[in-house]
Amino acid sequence: MLLKGKQAADFARKPKPSVWAVLAFGEDEGLASDAASSLIKAWTPKSGSMDVTTLDDDSIRKDPSLLFDGLEAVSLLGDPRVIRVRTSGDKIAALLTEAIQKGDAQENYYAARLIIEAGSLQKRSKIRAAAEAAKLTACLQLFADEAGDIESRVKAVLAEAGIEIEPDALSLFIGDLPGHRNLANAEIEKLSLYALNLGRPINVSDIRALSATDIDHNLSAAIRATLNGQPAAVHAALDRLAVAGTSGISILRSLQFETLRMLDAHSKMAAGNSNPGMKLRPPVWQNEWPAYNARLRKWPAKRLMRIMERIYEAEQQAKSGSGSADPVVRVLMNEIARAAEMAG
Repeated sequence: MLLKGKQAADFARKPKPSVWAVLAFGEDEGLASDAASSLIKAWTPKSGSMDVTTLDDDSIRKDPSLLFDGLEAVSLLGDPRVIRVRTSGDKIAALLTEAIQKGDAQENYYAARLIIEAGSLQKRSKIRAAAEAAKLTACLQLFADEAGDIESRVKAVLAEAGIEIEPDALSLFIGDLPGHRNLANAEIEKLSLYALNLGRPINVSDIRALSATDIDHNLSAAIRATLNGQPAAVHAALDRLAVAGTSGISILRSLQFETLRMLDAHSKMAAGNSNPGMKLRPPVWQNEWPAYNARLRKWPAKRLMRIMERIYEAEQQAKSGSGSADPVVRVLMNEIARAAEMAG
């Protein structure tokens, strides 16, 4: 059963009772993580709790019984149970497919429910194919938030905490949110904690005081220097990020987000949009547009798609190796910066 976009997000909040397993996936793993949290909340009895066991590729590959014994075991306290699996690609596809097919063959075959979280999955993915074909498993394909969705999510989180925010402050906060869902959630949580017992609505000054950390600045500087063609500045920014302990995968995610934003800009320009910068997320303000437009000229859509391919290859290389992802990321960003330098 395949559901996409809003239908997928709605299902995560209110799943069908007959569905025992869910595969949630998308370009942004944070979306799958949020969907999993929504499912667990929906499945948790109002007067009880949920027993959640989290597994990953490595733990299941080393001991497949962790998956199957976990699905079959009944909680000693009688609480409902969920096995939450975080996977990358098709590393344990055969085991997950087996679990999905057994659970689909007979209702209530397993004692526990199953949630599988993944990043981007191609149509040929074995896990995706199994989830789409199953009747008692939901396959949720999640897409990046639209501006209205982000605003609603921020308002909902703040309202639940009894926090008010002025309209201008809300617009500024949303515009500064990072594209990756997990990072955005962290910023929303930080704002909520800041505003607890504030005694007044959040204003623009509060947002400006919270928005820019050194890591945010260095990460933006690294991505900007990479796409502008400034190799020396790239390495300097990466050195600062390494000292701060920022992971290579996080840097890749930021590079991926900015590449997608530039592709979106090309699309809006091709459609004849008179002010494409303000339609992007976060927006490119008028005083920033000349520099951003110059960057777009270095990177036509075809070359940006090549960057996306190289990001995917670098991530696979980083995750398949036993060492740090940082050298792989550094090589890739240097390569992109050199290419932009030559284009200039």
